[in-house]
Amino acid sequence: METVISGVIALCMFYQGGIIEHTYIKDQKMSTCLKMKRTVERSVNPQNVRMACGVVDAVLEEYMGSTKIVKIIKDKY
Repeated sequence: METVISGVIALCMFYQGGIIEHTYIKDQKMSTCLKMKRTVERSVNPQNVRMACGVVDAVLEEYMGSTKIVKIIKDKY
């Protein structure tokens, strides 16, 4: 079952100007997103990818108790 929700907080990974990965933040707190961003930035090469936290309009899917972003409809980037 897919649901369109506006204004969810997501951690987005960019490579060569496009979004290649996005993660739904479970508790919907910006502080949690920024903490996850710092953790990821320490483990990847920052020259190749860019991480950003932000509010996006997205299609969400709930499966077995976890929520995932299926598609981002509108972002701020």
